[in-house]
Amino acid sequence: MDIQLPPEFPQSAVDQFDLLREQGLLFYFPTDGEVVHYKRFKFEFKISTSIAKKPILAADAPERRGKGGPFVDPDPAFVVARPGPDHVVELSMHAMMRPHYVLHTRLFAPQTDDLDLGDWAATWAVMAAIQERAKQPPMMIYNCGYEGGASQGHKHVQVFTEPDPGFTLFPAEALALAGAKSSEKTTTAETRDNAPIVQHPTVPYQHFVQRLTGPVTPEYVLTVYQRLLAEVRRAHKEHVEKKLAHATNGVNGKNGTNGTNGYKTHKKSASGTPGHNTPALDDLPASMIANNVIMTPEWMCLIPRRRGGKDGTGAGSLGMLGMLWLKNTKERAHWEELGMTEHLVWMGLPRDDLK
Repeated sequence: MDIQLPPEFPQSAVDQFDLLREQGLLFYFPTDGEVVHYKRFKFEFKISTSIAKKPILAADAPERRGKGGPFVDPDPAFVVARPGPDHVVELSMHAMMRPHYVLHTRLFAPQTDDLDLGDWAATWAVMAAIQERAKQPPMMIYNCGYEGGASQGHKHVQVFTEPDPGFTLFPAEALALAGAKSSEKTTTAETRDNAPIVQHPTVPYQHFVQRLTGPVTPEYVLTVYQRLLAEVRRAHKEHVEKKLAHATNGVNGKNGTNGTNGYKTHKKSASGTPGHNTPALDDLPASMIANNVIMTPEWMCLIPRRRGGKDGTGAGSLGMLGMLWLKNTKERAHWEELGMTEHLVWMGLPRDDLK
């Protein structure tokens, strides 16, 4: 599936981004990050007014069912490309990168849907243009479902230049630790179809990573995505079955009262928030389909999600990698109160294979 973008893209989009920012219509306030190492996990916290202004729809908002929303009738000033008949590329009004693209379906589709071949074709066209024309490393994310951190209910992915938090992102590190060669670009068809799916040995919540090898095409990316998505669904199913069995037998967890391998589940914080100490049945996933998708030209990572956040402190795809975009210092303090890594486990699925 071949999708053509305007020959001036992405430079034309950068120019439009700068113009909208000058006009006060687009919010972008670059800020330095705070890097924190906590329990063998690396975080980067960035506080930005851009995020403070960003609207987040409630889980039951009618816009999540196609009744209105910013993508139904997009502002032409923000539209920078139409990759094919079914997709639109807009500039994000609340940007953390320059530029920050939102690629959405032209007609409404729910944010809980799987990505299909057309979605991947449009996404890869934008990523390839960033890589080949702008000579920058691209990244895409898909926050599937409210519990996956989706702020809008209209199906969309986000694309931007890969952030550099000052440390290696754990999917890339997981592949390196598993013996994958980051520079490898050729392989057999059999290896491409059966490439190892790995998890980082110290990340305490479930995630599934596969290296992308050989020529990257929409069809190949879709195959990798569906393979990793099967792992996400298996993990969701097994987690529910285990929790139900524990509840039936009067057991809360394997290695503690919360079943999260020794990680606390958010005891009452200094600010008085009730925390996350709940009975086993209440620990069942709020969603069986929510997940995060992150892809670069080198790898794809999927992370199963059961919760979007607590008291306004949550995470999307980048947040689950440790890169948090925050509204204010109060939210930053709340991450400390909720245990940081423990909060990520609470939003994702705990691993049973870690000691």
